Amino acid sequence: MRAMNKLFLVLTIVSITIAGCGSSNGGTGGQAGAGGSGGSGGEAGAGGEGGTGGSGPKCQTPQEMLRCDKVLNIAHGGGLLIRPAHTIVAYDQALEDGADMLELDIHETMDKVIVVMHDATLDRTTDCTGLIKEMTFAELSECDAGYHFDPDGDESYPYRDMGLVVPSLEEVLDRYPDTAVNIEIKQKEPSLVVNLVDLVREYEFEDKMIGASFSDDVLVELRTAAPEIATSLGEGESLDYWIKSNAEIDPEYVPPGEFLQFPVEYNLEGTIVPVLHDGLVPRVNELGMYIHMWTINDEEEMRWLIEVQGVHGIMTDNPPLLTKVINELAAGD
Repeated sequence: MRAMNKLFLVLTIVSITIAGCGSSNGGTGGQAGAGGSGGSGGEAGAGGEGGTGGSGPKCQTPQEMLRCDKVLNIAHGGGLLIRPAHTIVAYDQALEDGADMLELDIHETMDKVIVVMHDATLDRTTDCTGLIKEMTFAELSECDAGYHFDPDGDESYPYRDMGLVVPSLEEVLDRYPDTAVNIEIKQKEPSLVVNLVDLVREYEFEDKMIGASFSDDVLVELRTAAPEIATSLGEGESLDYWIKSNAEIDPEYVPPGEFLQFPVEYNLEGTIVPVLHDGLVPRVNELGMYIHMWTINDEEEMRWLIEVQGVHGIMTDNPPLLTKVINELAAGD
């Protein structure tokens, strides 16, 4: 059944693309950002109206940053090409390198501590193994979170035995009270939504964050528990919007979230499906939404997304490179 659903999805998207609504020029990888009415792109292309930067708010607070009239530099995992992913040293470095927002993936330990980690298991990034949800936070704290980080590919592992640990979300929120965050809920079962909402409210991050998940069901749960928290669209919701955006948007359509977070293309069982098309970003703007693209590490692709497509934010593993591009294009003014 799952394979048939994927096939149907491929055929649906490909048929729409072939019908003439397909992708815009250039670029591979990455995802759509979240932007408001005045995109950061150039005059032409799918980005529609507005030049680079604009005359919007100064965006000094995290609340302003969520909907800033500039291109947001969103540090994916804290910038995992620069420092070990989802560690305090990564977040510190990302902010020093000009990131506007931190992207955080979360899971929950057996004793109900929410931690920041991309994978459900510890194997890929630490010297431990096993599922996070089957370990206590004390056990998790013994793991070396810099163990496998090898930025030069020479097996030097410069961050081993440096004391890097998997941080709790509480530690991150406490350390960065003036930073906007994108919190992606990776764990579906058991649900951690109630615990997350309690923590976010305790640290007064309700209006400083985007709640994200691939799961529509998780996002519905989050919106129900905390309607004051802005959210992205889930995978099914994003597909629904994507199909609708190939034509004039029905005036009755109300998007379930404020932010779209897309890759530039999807690889669906070997079929490459372009995501960006000429109507995508302009219709995001019409709806007062914002669009963020992930995960973009190529300089030319960053420029294309900003100048031609007019996206509102880019998630990157390389925040200093994106800072350089944004500054050169005056897209952060």
